[in-house]
Amino acid sequence: MSDQTEVVRALSQPSFYPHRPDAVRHHQTHVSHVFIAGEYAYKLKKSVRYSFADFSTLDLRRRFCDEEVRLNRRLCAPVYLGVRRVTREPDGSLALDGTGAEVEPLVWMRALPERGMLPVALAEGRVAPATLERFARTLAEFHASPDSAAPAGLEVADAAATSARWRQVMDDAAPMAGTLLDVADHEVLADFGPTFAHRHESLLAARGPAGRVRDGHGDLHAGNLCLVDTALPALDEAPEVPAGLHAFDCLEFSPELRTNDVASEVAFLAMDLEARGHPALAQAFVAAYVAATGDADVSVLLPFYACHRACIRGMVLGLKARASDVDPRERDEAAARARVHFALATRLAWGAAGPAIVCCTGLSGSGKTTLAVALARTTGFRHVSSDEVRKRRAGLDPHARAAADVGAALYRDEMRRATYRALAGEAEETLGHGRAVILDATFHRREEREPVRTLARRLRCPLVFLECVADEATIRERLRRRSERPAEAAAGQPALSDAGWEVYVAQRGRAEPLHDDEPALRVDTGGDVAAVRTRALRALWAWRRQHAARAVLTDAR
Repeated sequence: MSDQTEVVRALSQPSFYPHRPDAVRHHQTHVSHVFIAGEYAYKLKKSVRYSFADFSTLDLRRRFCDEEVRLNRRLCAPVYLGVRRVTREPDGSLALDGTGAEVEPLVWMRALPERGMLPVALAEGRVAPATLERFARTLAEFHASPDSAAPAGLEVADAAATSARWRQVMDDAAPMAGTLLDVADHEVLADFGPTFAHRHESLLAARGPAGRVRDGHGDLHAGNLCLVDTALPALDEAPEVPAGLHAFDCLEFSPELRTNDVASEVAFLAMDLEARGHPALAQAFVAAYVAATGDADVSVLLPFYACHRACIRGMVLGLKARASDVDPRERDEAAARARVHFALATRLAWGAAGPAIVCCTGLSGSGKTTLAVALARTTGFRHVSSDEVRKRRAGLDPHARAAADVGAALYRDEMRRATYRALAGEAEETLGHGRAVILDATFHRREEREPVRTLARRLRCPLVFLECVADEATIRERLRRRSERPAEAAAGQPALSDAGWEVYVAQRGRAEPLHDDEPALRVDTGGDVAAVRTRALRALWAWRRQHAARAVLTDAR
């Protein structure tokens, strides 16, 4: 692989370009350098080789520059102007399109406005749902056109090929486990893809013959979209770029990776919009695409492909974060974005099986709330705490310790039964939105567990009791530390329990063990919190993959 330092240095100088821009801005990814020189942009492919892309020789870089221009003109023709050359002149200097031998090829483009880049426009609140809806219709037209016809004989979207792709991404992400994503989360993601593909084998196999597998953009995330508010005027060597949302920088180096189920392409942008905090825009985009195509199966496959795309994005950002030639600030930013995408991928994997009820049970001090909060953060399941429900029903601040006389009243039998009925009500509302829920309460009597069991039977919804246990020395120490916490806790933190050692002893005396007809997993919550989380996630995933929702739940409000 060649040293491109001299070329990068030359391309960074305004004097290198015949049109003499005032300045040159230099950006880079793990596979390319981009130089913004006035009204034009020039992309240099790095001399690198990855498992998914090989630019290690001059011939390969030249070939893929040609391919990048050809393929991107399908969706973004006015932006892609052609291929230029860096040449070595007889005096040894470098020139742009000189008479000497070619040193490096460059993709030549119109420079797009930085403020129009979709991540910037999103952050500034300048993207309306109608913008995404119009782009969805443009994308649907592209997917229906001959320009996106899948290469003959390329099997990329059946269950076997999809599982193989998934494993490749997970292998590439494996070195990042323990730093950019948790080891247990990597295990979940590695298992989720092949499991989903196997369960939906018939649907995946039918998509190709139905014309739903296309040679698409392949890398449709927000960073590869630009919102042009006002048309860019024509130049001597370039046509006008009309106003609108433009998709550029498609994946040129692999037809196998670029050719996908259209649901995968839609899922990529929807996932990235959600990762950037814009779920409503993601929903508008998906709904508009489904309406334009009549392809209802996109919604079925969306969680799977969104998870896959989030993993890919996390892996690619992780590679940038580990690239020694990238500015340290950019590496840190890439690492942070990689964590966001891996976390989103994990939540999508957990949510793909549909609604479920997880009752995080255990006596006071058993660590159930700490575990419930950690599980909710990882899985995306809604966390509902009996401490919070109880205090809110009594008109109290859930994050403040109740006075002794008030606290005693909160735990009377009538109030206790009402709290557990309210927990079941909260669960039903959450399930009605298609979301799983974690109920955080002691559940130490069978009568307390019955409202939730009745709900699960009525809605045909998977239910498990995650029983938290710890030795009494650990519980006593936890309750001692709890009593020393400030009476006022910050909003947004878990509700503050008023239970102390005396409450624990009383609960222990009244506790009714879980019966054989109450599905349960037992988790030892002693020791390191991270280790407890890992144990619980592994046990819960093994249960979850066997218990998908069996009914379609309607809005229960």
